[in-house]
Amino acid sequence: MPKEPSKFTVKYGFRAVVPLAIILIFAFYLLIEYLITGRSNDFLLGFSILFFAIAILLFLGFTITISSRITKKYFHPETMVGQTGRVLKGVPANNIGTVVVISEDWSFVCDVDTYDNELVTVTGVQEDSVTLKVKKSS
Repeated sequence: MPKEPSKFTVKYGFRAVVPLAIILIFAFYLLIEYLITGRSNDFLLGFSILFFAIAILLFLGFTITISSRITKKYFHPETMVGQTGRVLKGVPANNIGTVVVISEDWSFVCDVDTYDNELVTVTGVQEDSVTLKVKKSS
């Protein structure tokens, strides 16, 4: 069974997470290299700080542009309400699971226990704009 993606990955997507992870790993590498060399190479420290700053700016940029723009352009809560979906990963009541609605994977929360391949109907969207509120279909 595939591993459930983290909330961060669901919200920002792999295209945003992977470059940030690579930049942060490189920044940590430079910082560790600076500490190993006996703190004598200020060039490594400077570049480490620079790459940490770039990662923070990119994170803020992704937050402001990508997630907001995609959410506004392709996702309207009004269009989701009333849609039927199929549960990919059932979960106990009030826990986050995965459901397919309109050929897309979404996180969902239901007031009752859900099971794999059950049909559910979207009743609303939570404040994070990526988690659907669902109820079991009759």
